[in-house]
Order: sequence, then C-alpha cells, then structure tokens
Amino acid sequence: MIFIKIGMFADGCFRFNVYIPDNFPYARPSLRFVTPVFHPQIKSTGELNIAKAFPTWTPRKDRIWHLLRYTKRCFFSINTFDATNPAAAEAVHKSIDTFRSQAKLCVEKSIKLYNKTEESDITPADDGNVFNVTPLSSQELEKIKEKLLSGVKTPFSIP
Repeated sequence: MIFIKIGMFADGCFRFNVYIPDNFPYARPSLRFVTPVFHPQIKSTGELNIAKAFPTWTPRKDRIWHLLRYTKRCFFSINTFDATNPAAAEAVHKSIDTFRSQAKLCVEKSIKLYNKTEESDITPADDGNVFNVTPLSSQELEKIKEKLLSGVKTPFSIP
C-alpha cells in the first residue's frame, strides 16, 4: 500500500502487489495496483508501466526499493510520454482540471476501500496479504518503548 500526501492524488491510499518472477533478479518484477487508479502510466488493469523506468532490469544495479520509489514518484510527476493508459494521457492533455477530478475520484474510492466502507469485487476484505494495524493504548506503547530501550531480547506480546 502506498499513501500519497501531496499532489493531485493527495490523501490516496492505493493498494498494490509486486510480482517477483522466478528468474529474478535477471528479470524485471511487475507491479499491479489493486485499487483503481486513473493515471497515464497505469493501465486500466492496474499494471504500472515499469518498462519506462527500467527498460532492462540489471542485477546488482536495480533493486525492489528502486521500483517502489519510482511507483511513488509517478503520483507526483504525471508523465504522458509512452503512456500505457491512453484515456488518462488524453485527459491530461485536453483538460488538466478533468484529470484532476478523475484523480480525486480515485482518491475517494481508495479511502472508502481502505476504510472498508465500500465493498469491492476487486479484492476480498482480507486476503492474508494485508498489513492489519491495531492502535495501541498509551500503556501498551510505553511497555514496548521500555523493552526497546532496555535492550531486552524477549519476544513482544501485545494483548
């Protein structure tokens, strides 16, 4: 999941999967958004145009974190060159305001899906690959801080 804080997609929380091929690192991974995103470099199927940034994937040079950084940058720099989503590229060229409103719709949908206030036929509510976060009470947080600062090597157990 990627959380966007600024730009046209600000406040969006877009879920994606990274697919690592069997012959990695000699083959390029792929990334597909599960949350719908209207963007020139993201196909309607959710697949990010990775070939734009990584024409060839080079072992010992290209890393997964490079892919993740590129993914985040796509939300800040709306590049239409070699677009894989022609409708999104056309919207950018015809009217940036139209594109901006489409981006806002994506953000709103992403928030509803993230908060589970909207059902999705795209993803099950919990497919076992989602980070589930539970807020900690002040007391629980203090216990964890104490363990971290004391250097005690005991497993954490949070009630």
